[in-house]
Amino acid sequence: MRALITSLGLSIIALVGCSTPASEPNTTDGALPDTSVASTDGGTHVQQPIPAKYSPLWQLSKLDRWDPYWQEQYPADSTGDLRQRTADLDGDGGLDQALFLCRMDTAQRDSSYALVVAFSNGRDTLLASYPWAESQGGIGMGLALEAPGALGHLGGEEGEAEIPSPVNLTQPAVTVIFFEKASITWFWSKGSFHQVWTGD
Repeated sequence: MRALITSLGLSIIALVGCSTPASEPNTTDGALPDTSVASTDGGTHVQQPIPAKYSPLWQLSKLDRWDPYWQEQYPADSTGDLRQRTADLDGDGGLDQALFLCRMDTAQRDSSYALVVAFSNGRDTLLASYPWAESQGGIGMGLALEAPGALGHLGGEEGEAEIPSPVNLTQPAVTVIFFEKASITWFWSKGSFHQVWTGD
């Protein structure tokens, strides 16, 4: 009798274990999982998490939200794509992630976007947020990187007296490009990010 009860118990456990589906990553409309973003480091694929405080409401959009023309103008490379860029943005030797996130709870035409930097040391900062009405559901802005060196600009948040032109970038900077409209570059200096207009 004891052997029968033991056998029956094991059968029930096996049946319950087999009927439980494997968990799958949380995705919205085929987008990348909302808790991670892909980047490359010397050819090695690395997963970086979207900071936890953003992941409940924000995600990376699918690349097909961008018109193919803009994907060709700003192609994906080892630093990332229009949604995210990887570089040492603060000059500490670690790889940081600039993330162009969109809210999950907005329709494609009227959307909200955020530029977030996830630092290699686990910190993060929100640089800007943008409410934006999209035409035909396509995203009208994206991210690019500026290489170290002289960066000319049209003025910045602190004014010309505070930020001379050109700015001498000692590490890469991230630019938000508003297609056919303007661009704003965020660069690290004296322990924080500063912005300048680099196109109009």
